[in-house]
Amino acid sequence: MDFTNVQYNDDLLGPYSENSTFPEDNSAYAEMYPGDAGEAYQSGGEFPHDTHQADFGNSGEYQESRTVLVDGSDHFGVSAVSTDRKEELVWMGNSGGHVTSYLSTELMKYTSFQVHATEEIRDLRSIDPGILALTPTSLNLRTRQGMPTFTHQSPQLENMQCMVQLGGNFSNRLLLGGHQSSMVEYDLARQEQIRCHQVGEQGCVILRDHPRFVCHGDLTGRIVLHDPRTIRQEHSFQAHTGSLSDFDVFGNYIATCGFSNRMGQLLGDQFVMVFDLRMMKLSLPLRALVPPFLLKFLPGLSSCLAVISPVGQWQMMDAGQPDNSILSMNYQINCVPESVITTFDVAPSSQAIVFGDSLGSLHLFTSGSKPRFNNFSQETIMPDLPEQTQTMPVTDNTASLASLPMYYPTSALLSDWPEQYMKALYRPTPPVDGSILQSMKLVGSIGYAPNLHNKKRNQVPYKFSRTKGQKSNVSENILGKNEEGIAVHVPWRYRKIEIKYGKLGMDDFDYDQYNRTSFSGLDMSLPNSYCNPMIQMFYYIAPLRALMMSHLCEREFCLVCELGFLFHMLDVSMGQGIPCHASNFLRAFRTIPEASAMSLTLSDQDNRAKINFASKIQSWNRFVLQQLHTETLEEKMDHPRVDSMDERMFQMGCQILDSSIEEKEVSKTEEGNTIDRQDKREYSPVANIFGSHVVSINKCARCNHEIHKDTTSLLVNLNFPDVMDGSCSFSSVVELSMSLEQTRQAWCDSCVRYQPIEQWRRYKTLPNILAMNCGLDSAQDIKFWRNQFEILLTEIRDKKREEEKKNAEAKQGNNDKENNKTKERSTPSLSAGSPSTPSKRYPDTSTPQPSPARPCRYGQACTRHDCRFWHPGRDAGEAGQQPMHVLSLLDQTMEYSWVPLGMRAKLNDDGTVSLSDISKTELENATEDETGVVYELVGVVSHIADPRFPDKNNLVSCIKVGPSYHVRAKVSSVSHWYLFNDISIQPIAPEEAVWFPCGWKTPCVLYWQRRQIPSETQEIEPINPVTVDVFGEDKSLAQRGRKRITFTPLTADEMPGEGDLVAMDAEFVNLHQEEAEIRSDGTRTTIKPSQKSVARITCIRGQGPLEGTPFLDDYISTQEQVVDYLTQFSGIKPGDLDANFSQKHLTTLKSTYVKLRYLVDKGVKFVGHGLKNDFRVINMTVPMAQLIDTVHLFHMSHNRMVSLKFLAWHFLKLKIQSVTHDSIEDARTALALYQKYCELKADGDLVMELQILYEAGKKAQWKVPGEEEEE
Repeated sequence: MDFTNVQYNDDLLGPYSENSTFPEDNSAYAEMYPGDAGEAYQSGGEFPHDTHQADFGNSGEYQESRTVLVDGSDHFGVSAVSTDRKEELVWMGNSGGHVTSYLSTELMKYTSFQVHATEEIRDLRSIDPGILALTPTSLNLRTRQGMPTFTHQSPQLENMQCMVQLGGNFSNRLLLGGHQSSMVEYDLARQEQIRCHQVGEQGCVILRDHPRFVCHGDLTGRIVLHDPRTIRQEHSFQAHTGSLSDFDVFGNYIATCGFSNRMGQLLGDQFVMVFDLRMMKLSLPLRALVPPFLLKFLPGLSSCLAVISPVGQWQMMDAGQPDNSILSMNYQINCVPESVITTFDVAPSSQAIVFGDSLGSLHLFTSGSKPRFNNFSQETIMPDLPEQTQTMPVTDNTASLASLPMYYPTSALLSDWPEQYMKALYRPTPPVDGSILQSMKLVGSIGYAPNLHNKKRNQVPYKFSRTKGQKSNVSENILGKNEEGIAVHVPWRYRKIEIKYGKLGMDDFDYDQYNRTSFSGLDMSLPNSYCNPMIQMFYYIAPLRALMMSHLCEREFCLVCELGFLFHMLDVSMGQGIPCHASNFLRAFRTIPEASAMSLTLSDQDNRAKINFASKIQSWNRFVLQQLHTETLEEKMDHPRVDSMDERMFQMGCQILDSSIEEKEVSKTEEGNTIDRQDKREYSPVANIFGSHVVSINKCARCNHEIHKDTTSLLVNLNFPDVMDGSCSFSSVVELSMSLEQTRQAWCDSCVRYQPIEQWRRYKTLPNILAMNCGLDSAQDIKFWRNQFEILLTEIRDKKREEEKKNAEAKQGNNDKENNKTKERSTPSLSAGSPSTPSKRYPDTSTPQPSPARPCRYGQACTRHDCRFWHPGRDAGEAGQQPMHVLSLLDQTMEYSWVPLGMRAKLNDDGTVSLSDISKTELENATEDETGVVYELVGVVSHIADPRFPDKNNLVSCIKVGPSYHVRAKVSSVSHWYLFNDISIQPIAPEEAVWFPCGWKTPCVLYWQRRQIPSETQEIEPINPVTVDVFGEDKSLAQRGRKRITFTPLTADEMPGEGDLVAMDAEFVNLHQEEAEIRSDGTRTTIKPSQKSVARITCIRGQGPLEGTPFLDDYISTQEQVVDYLTQFSGIKPGDLDANFSQKHLTTLKSTYVKLRYLVDKGVKFVGHGLKNDFRVINMTVPMAQLIDTVHLFHMSHNRMVSLKFLAWHFLKLKIQSVTHDSIEDARTALALYQKYCELKADGDLVMELQILYEAGKKAQWKVPGEEEEE
């Protein structure tokens, strides 16, 4: 609790009467009572009870005897303190999950161990076997020597706060409470969780034990007394109207302190409330000198308690004498003013009180000359000390070596090796190269062969064994260095994410730890999911998203349709925090023969370390853009009547075509007949977004014959210059790539032979979205890329060097003028290693640089003069230091980058394009004018390669998400950059998008968008192409036999609308089995979930005259190999999904998918059992408000889910799924169960029936009676 917002004030309190009792709601109120004890204490004045003499112990006053800093005090404060009831030990737990014990009142460290990696220690309790440590989600038992005994975790342990061990005959029972609606009971003898007790929504934040009761307090200031046998509630007190801070129980008294709501503010009560358990009513409240925050009774002193304030003041009070309650004046804990007392405990002997504060200090107050924690303590086990042997210094020349005893071994010495291991072995000669042997000519006994020039002269390369080579690689990978020796550290947000699912698979995985935004990520467990960054890139290009979502055709495997369906899923999933699956899109992608021919499809058996993902994602970008262009082009050819959006974009392309034709005719008349023109342009909505009108010119170098081809270019491939020297802007490289000129051998129709052909390109229009493949697939390109970064950083380093040098000289001159006598203490010279010396921060790279050392974890705060690690700001000539490569500066700052965030492009009259970089400051106010158009960087796909883990290379994307997406996510109408790494989405700064540390992050694809896109393209909204026509004539794919129709199609007046019920069920088959591992402790972890494919989908009418009649029962054809038909659970048999043998109503997945999509868009409510899993495999996202799942309707919290089979038997008296599953039967049963649920809820019998359900299930072991006999 933040104590800065809590006020301790008693001005609002009124007089208290001895005849005052509880009101009807049992709420106590804090009022000032009359008498001397009620007088306010004035600072600096006399208090009426200063002269009060109270014998609260034979040991005299308390005094602070020890203060220690606990382990981890530099990062964590003390969260729990407990004195051991058996031994002379004090136990401490901090907010970092660490526990430390201290021996005796001297507070000597005894044991120290880590209980949890991230969670704090909420409570500590000493028992006979050891120490119990409670964290928010686990209970741990350690021996007093630190050895683990057990760790208990369960779903019921959500946010635990306190624990108590019952006394008497119930000493084996432990109660755990926290910020949750149930209190957990744990058996220490059997080491298992027994049961849970409901305590209400306000939880149980404090637990105390009493011989007659178990007491717990909640957040509302209420104290509840339970029967220790049954934990049934007996009595309750409303101690404070605001909240409860602490309470304790001893003998016949309960003392509390807390807060009250007064005038809309939470104020701390100045009184300690005392309740008498004999009369079950409030006794007189005690006025405290200090604001009470924590309190405890002293075990050895009757009705005496210690009251603590958060700022370190505490006093002794007597709960049995309200008129003379103050036993001692204030004690002050010697703590830092900024610290807050967070916990304290009183020793069983009452001779010691220990406090813990928020800054990691432990304070011990003791009373008497020889204080002890316990009156009769057990002996503490001490570690065995090693035997001390007499040593002899090696440098002692006077020592007698004869004093050393002679050792006579009885067995062979280690250095006495067997004779077979002492033989001299020579390295075998490597075999001669096979190409040499093939070309060798023998002259006598001597062979002659031409030199292949693949080996150095007079040197024979010896290859080390594979084992040694692996060891060498491991040692180099641990250092994390690239080929140039630059230290590489890949941040966690860029690394490949590997998920190990729990027992419930994806349902119990916390995706919020990777994505706290409103946008949805993409699952990476599917094959070919390396293209996830590019899919996200396509989605956040607004015109492309609108185009894909407005498209629908009849082709079974259409990438445009599947992208539209996937984009619709990403729209619906906003704010749900669950990633989407691109399984249907990847399935369609695998069926394209060209994709397999280009090796763009991967399998699970492919080794990631051998795959060049940087080259593959660029090929994927080029292929998919062309494929989308082709499919939308075919749509125009095959279907003249297209939707309005495609028609508008197609007409815009035709306008460009007409103007191009006029220019072509004029050029032909001026140039004569020596130029052949060919117009091979194809127009599509995709080309209108990405395409640019390009004229490719081929000119014969001999006859000057030219061929002009008008084409549509969808992307630009970067070509880097061969010259390495000198700086070069990024825009100049793009300009060179767009107007590339080259000469190659090709066929000339005029010369009728192969001739040198000069090729170049000229642009007539610029694209709205400039897609760019970066290349960087050769060592020369990568060297050029790094050289440009090195030149840029060197210029910046030299500039800052000069600035720091001038500042240092100015500072030195001022110091000399002030005092000439302080030269020895003035700023050191350059050779002395001054921190302000430019050469220390920016090393000189004119000379060859050795490999830099690893950075020191302490940075500039390191005080070791002989530290061998690298420190920023230190000279390379210092001890152990090595000069830093200038490219290593990229790991320290994102401020500088060779790639700009914007470019200005101008289309010249001759068809060339002039480009220039735009800085970040200029980009904010840049506009399109006669100087050219402005391109903003909107997306970057990068390859992440960690030298330490070559098999975990990864692809990520940095995308600038536009305002329209933030508006749909209901956050704000701004643009912001995000890092997309499969399921992980992190907001980043714009500079991080163009931050390319050499060694692990390499750009692959860049997308640039014009700032002023034509409104016809930018403002188009997607049009839903799924209409009621999808329920038209549906032909079966089955070609053999008579098809049995098991459903009645919907008529026009039966079409479901918003809020109508539709019962649904689906059956699946396995394409890939689940991959899991079983650990040594027996726990099972899912490495990769099974990949399922939908095989049957059934929908049943939920109302109307034909209620319960199916209107959709489709078997889904699949072309992929099925490894398990799951016949026992799905009812699908081999041959049912094959069009050549099936006698079912067999359809494609797409035809059934659009029908479900229509129902979802109409707002239909689906009723079923396990619908979340059904729609996940179907690859469709449905709003939660449209799902009615009987799994959750008949479920009690903290209990198991009940199967549909058992629910049908219990509520409907039906036996289903006797042999196999049938989706029609399951859907009807789910609909009947929902109707039963509505009936029970209307009658108010739902809770009672659920209790009866779980009792019957436990009794029958969740099996339908009689099913085993039937089997």
